[in-house]
Amino acid sequence: MPEMGELELTKDDKFIVLASDGIWEFLKNIDVARIIHPFYLKKNAEGAAESLVREAFKRWKKEEDVIDDITCIVIFLDVKV
Repeated sequence: MPEMGELELTKDDKFIVLASDGIWEFLKNIDVARIIHPFYLKKNAEGAAESLVREAFKRWKKEEDVIDDITCIVIFLDVKV
């Protein structure tokens, strides 16, 4: 079930992750943040997304043989407030 919300961005907000349940089923928010942070420092959103997909795939493969949906988009922010 899709979740929707609204929040006001601040300078402390660094990135947005739009992802299917294939990511969120196997990675917690803190896991995602830890994976993305080094890529954020290098300004490499594509690398962050690829790394998230790889990690979710690895964890999913340990649990099940069939992997059907691991999709994500990572957007880095530069909020000026």
